[in-house]
Amino acid sequence: MADFAGAAAAVESRLEAQKPAGLPIAWPNRTRPDVVDGGGKPVPWAYAEVIGTGAEIRGVGIPGDHVVVEDGLIMVTVYVPDGEGAAPGFALAGQIGEIFRAKEFFQDGPGVCVRSWTPRISGGGAGDDNGMWFAVVVTIPFEFWHRA
Repeated sequence: MADFAGAAAAVESRLEAQKPAGLPIAWPNRTRPDVVDGGGKPVPWAYAEVIGTGAEIRGVGIPGDHVVVEDGLIMVTVYVPDGEGAAPGFALAGQIGEIFRAKEFFQDGPGVCVRSWTPRISGGGAGDDNGMWFAVVVTIPFEFWHRA
């Protein structure tokens, strides 16, 4: 039976398979990837998370056969070295957004899928307290459709 964990894993799999070349991505409760090159210079990286924001039953049915829609957000914070301008962060955030723009995936049985919508990119800002990173956030709303 499809569940939210499977939908989140499908989001992660899609992002990892189609991410911008060479961009390491950190995920909640995992070891952060190397964010500096061999010479100690910071390199762009991202932190991604899948957040559930609500759920409801749509339509009629009997228990176990209701159409359920769980809403959520795919949030990816792109970090680029501070002092290089906003454009590199916006470009990477835009590329990540396009991976999910108006897509349907995770078709794990009849009536089961993830539908993602239009990405929203933040204006960017300080990514840390020590002036090493500039951060841009891309947020993509999604719906996880399944039966329960």
